[in-house]
Amino acid sequence: MPTVTRRTHIRAQLLDDHPPAEAAAVVSAVAGIQSQDITAATMSVRARSPGLALAGLRRAVWEDRSLVLTWTMRGTRHLHPAADVRWLLKVFGPVFGRPGRRAEQLGIAGEAGDGAVAALRDALAAEGMLTRPEVKERLAAAGIDVAGQAPAHVLRRAAYEGVLCVLPDPHGPERYVLLDDWVPPAGLPSREETLGVLASRFLRAFGPATLQDFRAWSGLPAAQARLGWAAVADGAAPAPEDRAPTARCPVRLTGGFDALLLGYADRSLHLAPEHARRVNTGGGLVKPLVLDDGVVVATWRYVRGATDTIEVAPFQPLSGRAVRGIEREVGEIGAFLGRDPHLDLVEVAPP
Repeated sequence: MPTVTRRTHIRAQLLDDHPPAEAAAVVSAVAGIQSQDITAATMSVRARSPGLALAGLRRAVWEDRSLVLTWTMRGTRHLHPAADVRWLLKVFGPVFGRPGRRAEQLGIAGEAGDGAVAALRDALAAEGMLTRPEVKERLAAAGIDVAGQAPAHVLRRAAYEGVLCVLPDPHGPERYVLLDDWVPPAGLPSREETLGVLASRFLRAFGPATLQDFRAWSGLPAAQARLGWAAVADGAAPAPEDRAPTARCPVRLTGGFDALLLGYADRSLHLAPEHARRVNTGGGLVKPLVLDDGVVVATWRYVRGATDTIEVAPFQPLSGRAVRGIEREVGEIGAFLGRDPHLDLVEVAPP
């Protein structure tokens, strides 16, 4: 049963063999891609859609506007389909968008914080698009001390309030625009109904799963998580036959902070506890993963230089199948980026 469940997770996460999908369809299937590091996010999308080019992902954000980056689950930035953004903000805005003690320390609580968000809204309405340095300039003009973390907190609050969203760019600085200019307004169900939709989306992407998994993934308070969970069927039940694959899953190289591990309170089905610290190295960091049949067997990193290299650090000696799969993935990453990286399979690290 654990092997079937693990493969079911991999299939639901689009990490099995399947026809290529559009970037927005990939992000929708996995209920959002964590994106505080946009390079890591692009690698996670690529792993789920072999044949996708980086230009296709950028087009989905900048031209088609089918993907939007904003703050949602766990108080963290995610890529989402544009159609999901407004109801997700209705769920998470009241949880993570309210100014707290840190806002008071930074001088952006109360009227000062309200004024900062209003100043940012007015600047975006007048100018259309701003970079981070331009955001700091506009906030400084409004009397905000921008020497520390205040600008980041104002941006986050404004996003949760539905004022703005982020336009990421792997090749340059990100920009900010009014959400209303980027995503059409839409009628929204009640917050109770949206909690049920969220739980349903979670189970589609991560099931079989538990209420504890849903809480860990969403970051919602216990009462709200239970309310959403009560609206869906038993998520811990075995998956239907059409979602219970028995074939061995391929080798995949995912990005850092990959959705697969972030969906579970207990990650041991995919990551052996003795290797957890090699993946979660502190400070919330989750390294890029090498998956073999849904099990994390190594971490990797992309090193640019005179010759681009993908360094793979195995936890233990790899099978020939795993090495061949890694070689294939290195080629796919090169095609995705339009570059020609070489594989460097480093010696097995000591425990």
